[in-house]
Amino acid sequence: MARTAFYSQTDDPTATTIMQPLAPLKSKVTVVAGLDFKGMLDGGGQYAGHGAYPSMFTGTYKTRGPSIDQVVSTAVAKTVNLKKPLLNIAVAGGSASFREDGTSNTAETQVGRLFTTLFSSPGVAPAQVSAVLARRKSIIDYLKPELSTFAARRGSEDQRKISAHLDSIRQIETSLSATGGVSCTPVNPGAPTEYQMAMKGFSDVVALALRCDLTRAVSITWAADGGSGPGALPFLNIGANNGSGLGDVHAIAHQGPGGYAKKIVIDTWYIDQLAYLAKALDATIEGGGKTILDSSLIVMGNDMCESSLHLVAGLPFVLVGSAGGALKTGRTVKVGSWATASGDYWASGRTGVPHNQLLASISNLMDVPATSFGVGYPGTLTELA
Repeated sequence: MARTAFYSQTDDPTATTIMQPLAPLKSKVTVVAGLDFKGMLDGGGQYAGHGAYPSMFTGTYKTRGPSIDQVVSTAVAKTVNLKKPLLNIAVAGGSASFREDGTSNTAETQVGRLFTTLFSSPGVAPAQVSAVLARRKSIIDYLKPELSTFAARRGSEDQRKISAHLDSIRQIETSLSATGGVSCTPVNPGAPTEYQMAMKGFSDVVALALRCDLTRAVSITWAADGGSGPGALPFLNIGANNGSGLGDVHAIAHQGPGGYAKKIVIDTWYIDQLAYLAKALDATIEGGGKTILDSSLIVMGNDMCESSLHLVAGLPFVLVGSAGGALKTGRTVKVGSWATASGDYWASGRTGVPHNQLLASISNLMDVPATSFGVGYPGTLTELA
């Protein structure tokens, strides 16, 4: 990664070139700077970036445990009956989601098949859902004036009781309009197979699944070790590299500073995909005037920092959303020795904190209490609260 084009020297986490696509949502964005895969560093894997992928969301290295999405979805499933407690997707590469026993969760790789799985039988058809919501709303529309008229003829004590009942009806009405017919109207994105179109198609389906409350936890792999799908993003027009004529992502990353100009274009495009998903969630209002994004937390991570070295220190993590207000957003949070550094605070050689503490913090933000996550390195990032 071209760190100078990613990490901001101001508090605004979106002030840099790579982060610009998230600028419209900057008040809801947090960049955490100064995180290390500490288990790998202590285990002799400082430059073992290609083996870091499973560590990213499990906080483990040579042993394997559950990823943060699995932990959260398991906790939610104990209290909420969902059609798909954990939605796991891989646009390219393998799954980054792991079960308690360390085995990988199977990822969906086809947009059309995922849409069919979520929105076809044995579920209720969208038209039926809309009809039920319309009937419920019509009943509420009838009850409100009837109760108001009835209350006018009663004593003060009865009026207080009826007023309380009307308040509960208004809450139901708000809930129906916020999460019902307005937002839960499935629109089939088709079955795109080209990489860039599949990215957007999966984001559309994820947004729909959350709007319709079919899931509460989602894991998406956009690109695993070695680049995106076939290793090329020709639609970015970044030109030939090493004679490929396509601009091979893996080869560009291995060039280090010599490939930064092209790598910045690639990384900016990925942040643009993050912005696309975040904006889709931010477009749906829930109860209390908050959006789905406000009530959620998107966590974007990478398995290495400097690809030319396969370095697993100083890893970039981007958070979007505030987990219902539990996370203070709109800032760059520097941790470890990065916290007191100025200027090019991202320069190598500085000690970060174990990313296990970020995972434990995310667990707490999701109302799943944790004092540690993964193997070793207990604690949380108090700076995030």
